[in-house]
Amino acid sequence: MEMIIAREVIWEWNSDHAMERKQVLLPLYREEHAGTPSDLMVAFFCASAVKSKSPTRESISTEIEQHLKAGIPVLLYFSEARTDFAGTEGEPEEELIHLKQRYGSRAIVGAYGDEKELRAQFTRDLEAIAHSRFKTDGAGQTQISPVTVEKELSEYAQILLCEACEDFEGYIGRMKIGTMLRIQANGKQLVDQNDPDAASKWEDAFHELFTGGYIRDAGHNGQLFQISAKGFTFLKSIGKTPVGYISEMGNM
Repeated sequence: MEMIIAREVIWEWNSDHAMERKQVLLPLYREEHAGTPSDLMVAFFCASAVKSKSPTRESISTEIEQHLKAGIPVLLYFSEARTDFAGTEGEPEEELIHLKQRYGSRAIVGAYGDEKELRAQFTRDLEAIAHSRFKTDGAGQTQISPVTVEKELSEYAQILLCEACEDFEGYIGRMKIGTMLRIQANGKQLVDQNDPDAASKWEDAFHELFTGGYIRDAGHNGQLFQISAKGFTFLKSIGKTPVGYISEMGNM
């Protein structure tokens, strides 16, 4: 179903923009065009597949790395359903964090709960990539702009900011009682209370965003924070588009 949705979104983009921009997006399927050079890579993952060590999974990881090293945009979408395509139970939140930790600073990583969410997210991301990467000169010839990724934030800070970007209002919640730390974004508790080292990394990531001006105090006794203009600028530099009404703020 995911591939059908991706194909429909691509054809809709062609219908809306092909004549005007003199560009046509042609989907290439991995099974039929393995090794064929492309201008954009889209991959879908499910609950138990992210950390799988199967030959197929490792092959896909190799392709992702090859595209990233070549400066080609990569869009990775993760199904938040607890059961994967093969009917195997998994831990969606844990797997999604793993995916973002591995690729989040270099690729666009998104999560979807149903077909409607996937369609909306891929449509938005495809338009952003096409607008920034595929441009035409005065003669109507396509010129491909290189992809640049901001490297100034640490891995955990980028994951936290990207999670806030997926929230309708762009919020990050932080509460500390004694030694217990809770950091929440996009409806998820990110801190594993049984892992002190991980809690320390999330705490450092939060302070990195706050002291660096990527998020601002939104009140509620210092327990609620929101993406700042600088944060939106950074997110735009890595191809992330905010959802909900905060998308208007991101253009300010």
